[in-house]
Amino acid sequence: MKKITLLAALIVALTASGQSLKQGTLSNVKKLTNDVAVKYENPQWSPDGMKVAYTEFGFEKLYVVNADGTAKRRVSNSSGVGHMYQWSADSREILVRDTRWTGDETTGVKHLHAGFLIDIESAQATRVTDDAEYMQPAAMRYSPAGAKSVASIDAKARSLSPAKFKPVSKALLAAANRNALNLSFYIDAVNDKLYLVDESGSKRLLVNGLCHCPVLSPDGTKAAFVKDDQVCVINVDGSGMRVLSQGFHPAWVGNSQLVFEKTTDDGHTYTSGDLFIINVNGSSLKQLTKTSGRIEMNAAVSPDGSKVAFTSFTDGQVYVADLK
Repeated sequence: MKKITLLAALIVALTASGQSLKQGTLSNVKKLTNDVAVKYENPQWSPDGMKVAYTEFGFEKLYVVNADGTAKRRVSNSSGVGHMYQWSADSREILVRDTRWTGDETTGVKHLHAGFLIDIESAQATRVTDDAEYMQPAAMRYSPAGAKSVASIDAKARSLSPAKFKPVSKALLAAANRNALNLSFYIDAVNDKLYLVDESGSKRLLVNGLCHCPVLSPDGTKAAFVKDDQVCVINVDGSGMRVLSQGFHPAWVGNSQLVFEKTTDDGHTYTSGDLFIINVNGSSLKQLTKTSGRIEMNAAVSPDGSKVAFTSFTDGQVYVADLK
């Protein structure tokens, strides 16, 4: 019964591309966390829509909580582990980068990464890549039979032992769009370029210029990203680039809309922040939040498009709200 429920939830989530456009209202805002001494950021929904992962400020540690706010648990205590983490397609594991410094003043200090797969039930972390200087991206890949592997442009793709990591079922993969699952991004901050990375770890230039926060549409045909503080969209073949609005941190709502943040700062800290929604053709820009007591940021949309998780810079907590 549990497997049937999981599959049904994912099928509903991944058919969100066929949903009607959201009108642009948030309601029923609730806190998922309520910790006075700790501030959080970077929430991400599990693919089945049942859980939300998030990190402490500065991408420290990693937590998972049920979408109703119950069963909060810390699944990693590592420093920086919350940067570029990714859920597995079956919502049972999270792929993370663990960052280390090796060497000394004589041999030279090296900044190295390795990939680890965290089982969210046991919080056990198993190393799945060799050391790499950058390891961007470290991303899950899925064969037609459902076998998992890890790919990176500077760390050899590695198949994962079924004895340790259960394959994703064929039914689950049939419900998911494999193009989206087997594509990811590489940000070349030195040469100011954004690349698309395929299942083998090979990269292809997508955008010239420094880009941030790239995210694939659920159907894998478009990418949203931030360039020059503007939210943009482009087809994955490199055509049809469009600038939508000033903003940051876009999140897809189906394949036709984006939620993103607009923030202001004084050079030291954020002074305001609100969430907005826009159609990917550039029409119907609407403000979702307008509160005096919160600086809303870091929006993450549930797979079925019905909810938005976000953080408030003011109190550093994770919230969830209904999106209509």
